[in-house]
Parts: sequence; structure tokens; C-alpha cells
Amino acid sequence: MQHTKRSRPAVVATVVLVALVAVGLGCSATWWTRATATASAPAATASGSSGAAVLATPAPVSHGGIPAAEAPTRGPAPATRDLTRTWTAPVGMPTHGRLLRVEIPGTVSHFRARRALVYLPPAALTADPPHLPVAVLMSGQSRGAGPDDVENGGHITATMDALARTNRGLAPIVVVPDQLGPRSGNPMCVDGPLGDSRTYLERDVPAWITSHLRVQTGAAAWTIGGFSQGGTCAIQIGAGDPARFGNLIDVSGEEAPSRGTLAKTIDEGFSGDAAAYRAAVPAAVLAAHEPYRASNAFFAVGHDDGAYGPVMPVMAARARAAGMHVATWVVPGAKHNWTTAGAGLAAGLAWLMPRTGLAPS
Repeated sequence: MQHTKRSRPAVVATVVLVALVAVGLGCSATWWTRATATASAPAATASGSSGAAVLATPAPVSHGGIPAAEAPTRGPAPATRDLTRTWTAPVGMPTHGRLLRVEIPGTVSHFRARRALVYLPPAALTADPPHLPVAVLMSGQSRGAGPDDVENGGHITATMDALARTNRGLAPIVVVPDQLGPRSGNPMCVDGPLGDSRTYLERDVPAWITSHLRVQTGAAAWTIGGFSQGGTCAIQIGAGDPARFGNLIDVSGEEAPSRGTLAKTIDEGFSGDAAAYRAAVPAAVLAAHEPYRASNAFFAVGHDDGAYGPVMPVMAARARAAGMHVATWVVPGAKHNWTTAGAGLAAGLAWLMPRTGLAPS
């Protein structure tokens, strides 16, 4: 479950900077310091409060289509780690990215998804954009939750603009699909009686991305991440499909997918099949696909999150034991809320910038 207290962009930027310096996440502090220094938003305290998040204000996005320059006229390209050395920002490149709302149909899964968000960084809005890495991010689950939360609560546009600002307009393309369905339910990112959410995320979403956006295709260039239920989903899908997703970000995720009690979870989500439930637990997914040769995993949780705080080090240790390169961060003064979610996703994306060739290592 996710909670209210939506963090402001300046708070996210400042807290992420503290994290990068304090725990040495392995990316250049210089460029991120410059990015946080230019983040524009009123100041706020990074504290948490409880209560289910119901977002009344829609994300401020364009309803237009993908820009013609962004369409993959030459098709997707393999992953490359050279852009930080080879890319030259053209004259007249936009100073900010663009946020779009798009339809990603459940062509294979028949999953009923609401509209997704797509963030295009400045480099993607040029006349001849490079093929860029992509990050698939997901919200948590509560009443009314959905893709807009990642913008309204997590300020993904401000985060990505900050990352791009001191990297010549380079940042991942971000896609925020709806893994919950029209009633903000919890299909637990599996295929079952609540909908084929797993197939939607593993097949329909990647197929739409590669056919509509100019992206790199190698696993090293693909990230999946999320908050709370979305974090659980990220490790289920990311660990289960390392050939597609070489990187994952799990912010305040669960140890196992859940709809309440174990009996209710198995009954409603797996038609009573306990073996199918056990196979969908992240620990089992990791064990089934280890050893991981080239996977990166970033885990974050709020310092004051009594429910999910103890889960994070357990999941990080399991991912590390399975062969993943792992980094962790405990967000100071934060609970299970969008202060943690926004800062955790931002820190994970910043940590991955040099690993995907978009920032100096």
C-alpha cells in the first residue's frame, strides 16, 4: 500500500544527493550535484504521514502522439554504453523533456490497462535522436492508484529533467504502464484469474516500446522498477526475465505478492494453486534464474517504514547471493510514502546512469 505526503521535486533532488554522497553508489557526484542545484520547486520537509493516496489532480501531460522525430524509423538498436562519449547535443535542443499519456493495448495478454505515461528526455526530442535506454516504472497499489502517481507523487519529470540537464539532454526514456488494471486492483504481476498482468508487462509493454520509441534493445539498456506493489512486481519481472531487463529498482517492495492473508492471496490470485504462488515469490524467481551474470539491482526503503523496512535487506541479500550487482539505500526520515518512492526511484535511476552509458562513470 502507498500513502499520502507527496514529496516535492526539490526534496527528492536534495535527498538523492545525500544518498549518493553518503553511501557511495558509484556514479559521479559532480554531475548529480549540479543537477540537484538547479531543481526548481518550493522546499518541503521530508517527513511522512499515513492514509491511502487518492490523487485528484491528473498528471500534466500532453495528449499528443509520439513526436515524429522520436518514432523508430530505423528500428531499435542494440545496447550501447558509448553515448556519454559520442553524443553531441544539437543546437536548439529543448531544455526540458516531454510527458505524454499513451495507450498500450494488451494485444497478447488482453489485460485491461489504463493509459500509460511516457517521458521523453530532451535528446529524444531532437531531429535525429539517439537510441536511448528505457526504464519501465510502476506505482504502488491502493485505492485510486495508477500511473499518474509516478508523476504527481514521484515527480518523475523533474527527476529525469535533472538527470538530463547536466548530461547534454541524455536520460532514459521512461514508460509508466498500468500493472493494476482499471479498478486499481492487485493482480500481483502474475497471469491468473485477476488478469494476465505478467504477460502484459513481459510482452505487450516491451512490444509497444520497441515499435513506438527509439530505444536500445539489449538487456543492459532496460530497467524495470517500482514502488511498494510496483517494487515487488519489478523484482518478479526483472529477476524472471533477465534477457529483457538487465536492471531493476525495488523501492519498498514486499517479500512476496499479497492480497491480504496467505489463503486469500492463493485463492484469489492463483485459483487455489499453492505451488503457483510459491513459484511467483521473488525468492523463488531469483533461485530459478541464478546465477545472474550481468544484472544490476537497486533497493531502497524509508527509514521509518516499520512494515517494509525489514524486507529490503533480505531481498537485497538474496539478489546479491544470486549474482546481481546490488546497491541499497535507506531514505532518512521517510515512511512508506511518496517521499520514499520519489527519492528511491530517483536515486536508483541516477545510480544506473553511468551503467547505461548516459553519464561518466
